[in-house]
Amino acid sequence: MRADLLPLSFAGLFVHFMEHKYPEFFARPSSSSSGDAISGDLSFLPSTGPRAGTIWEHSDDWHGYNIEDHCNGLLLLSKNCVVNPATRQWNAFPPCPAQDCTRWNMWYSSHLVYDPMISPHYEVLMIPCLRDNNDRICDEDEADLSMEESEWPLSPCKMYVFSSRTSCWEDKYFVREGGAARTVGEMRVGWQEFNEAAVYFRRALYMHCGAAFLMRISLSDNAYRVIKTPIVMKVDGSLDINIAKSKKGVYLVAFEEDKCLLRVWILNESCGQMEWMLKDDIDLNPVLVRHRFNQRVRGHWILEDINYNWFRSIRSLNDFKEASTEQIYEWDSDNDDVQDCYYHNKESHDDNKSYDIQILGFHPYREILFLSESSETGITGLAYHLNGSKIEVLGNICPKGYSYFNMNDDIQYFMSSPYTPCWTGEFPPKN
Repeated sequence: MRADLLPLSFAGLFVHFMEHKYPEFFARPSSSSSGDAISGDLSFLPSTGPRAGTIWEHSDDWHGYNIEDHCNGLLLLSKNCVVNPATRQWNAFPPCPAQDCTRWNMWYSSHLVYDPMISPHYEVLMIPCLRDNNDRICDEDEADLSMEESEWPLSPCKMYVFSSRTSCWEDKYFVREGGAARTVGEMRVGWQEFNEAAVYFRRALYMHCGAAFLMRISLSDNAYRVIKTPIVMKVDGSLDINIAKSKKGVYLVAFEEDKCLLRVWILNESCGQMEWMLKDDIDLNPVLVRHRFNQRVRGHWILEDINYNWFRSIRSLNDFKEASTEQIYEWDSDNDDVQDCYYHNKESHDDNKSYDIQILGFHPYREILFLSESSETGITGLAYHLNGSKIEVLGNICPKGYSYFNMNDDIQYFMSSPYTPCWTGEFPPKN
């Protein structure tokens, strides 16, 4: 198989903002003349409301374009669809037949597994997760109280797996190797609004569960292992923990917002042991302040603004601009070094100014962490290089005309993810 068709290069970041229908693509425009464009424009998918661009237009599938997961060039959408935005191929699959789990106060997290170097087929896993005590949907009289004393995760752990090879769902039971994390009752305490993110690395799925552990799920032998994390998520939400991967392995990224402290670990799996090795422990304030003092801006990345172009311009021809999908977005892998880029601030630096830092993702092949920094003057995309502890300013990531989509004008991300395009033509045929 041709290496240039495989997901071996980094193209940019998909960023899905709350109240936007489609994800946006944030990347550096390339001078390439190949004509291959990456875009968040998913309007080629079937839709019951193709012109419905805002949540108040009551489109049945408005939330169907939320990106639930991604893997090696494919996106898993909440409308039971897997799509390749590079080739614009897609494949719908039937709803999961998961049984009602109200009595145990559980829900299922959906994840995508795809490796074109092994097979053109993908799998979707529905993995059971616990609701916390603040999000329980039945009271103690209705719940199975014996469940609260059970070990978690369960063993065997029942998961639902859809295969594009068979086009059907299958119940699969995964056996735990080693000890459990905690009891169910203990797991329900200590976390809020947690996102069970996952990464696929070397034929295993690593899923961040609860506040203090990962599940390493081996799909080849239907087994899983609990991996304790080196840090526990705080109840007040001030600690942002993300799981990521690069070519060197699986990472855990923790950002303590109130102190602007960043810590990064890599998982050492040599000799059958699971050990977290600290890669970086830094106060980002001094690094960021150097950019905030400077008045120049040299960020070259562009946000696609597909939602504004498609929906806002339909209703206001005076604001129309040519759709940006004609631009080509491609990460220049030969130019990953820190460039002469500076943070843009229209006013003089003010130590009392409030900045909000959020993690956008991790470079899939280099030790580079993508961040966004928000203030009253806008949102800037940043790249933090672990090797050298330097910040690169990427560009403006504030979506155009966002107040049209969100009455509160409060910009929030639903999700963000790095994207490695896959150009192989062996994707399962469209339905």
